[in-house]
Amino acid sequence: MERELKICGKGKIRLRPDTVCAEVVLQGVEKEYAGALEKSETALGKVKRALLGAGFGEETMKTSDFRVNTRYENVRDEKGDWRQQFAGYEYRHVLTVRFSAESARLGAFAGAVAGCGADPLFSFSYTVRDSSAAREWLLREAVKDCAKKALILADAACVKLGEIVRIDYSSEEGIFSSRPIQPMRLNAAADRTAPVSFDVAPEDIEVEDKVTVVWSIG
Repeated sequence: MERELKICGKGKIRLRPDTVCAEVVLQGVEKEYAGALEKSETALGKVKRALLGAGFGEETMKTSDFRVNTRYENVRDEKGDWRQQFAGYEYRHVLTVRFSAESARLGAFAGAVAGCGADPLFSFSYTVRDSSAAREWLLREAVKDCAKKALILADAACVKLGEIVRIDYSSEEGIFSSRPIQPMRLNAAADRTAPVSFDVAPEDIEVEDKVTVVWSIG
């Protein structure tokens, strides 16, 4: 049986975020299904018009989640027992908007959302616009790490490092984004065009990837 040396290598990278990924959440409950759809559409229209007015292109706005579900509430009946009662149809529409990571842009976005009249929740995180080059660099570094460890271990064990037998990679992509800011609801400003002040210094994004390489040894 051929002897083998199995090594797991890591690649790590720190990146300065250059993009904000914001989520606007519209939700509510209506007695009728059609009413829930109409209310969701109306609220979405208010948000989009406000963002367009603040200089955000419609191409930056994408629906990332939309659903309408039945909602029930627990109530007591005349005997004092708990039972479920139909409360209506609950809609949830999530609009994702991406833009450059500048405090002024974030403030303009928040001001538009606060004054849109739809009373939405919103949260945001920081990410990088193009992660493909970073992913490639991570893989190269992970393989280099494997090779370095293999040479050290082979030398310490007094064995000869042979050819690579196989390379295993899980293909699980690292997350190139910071921890999201918790959802918030802003009070509407008296001047709906007024930006909200956001002085946020995002932390660098740290990502790692792993590769396993197997060598034959003699």
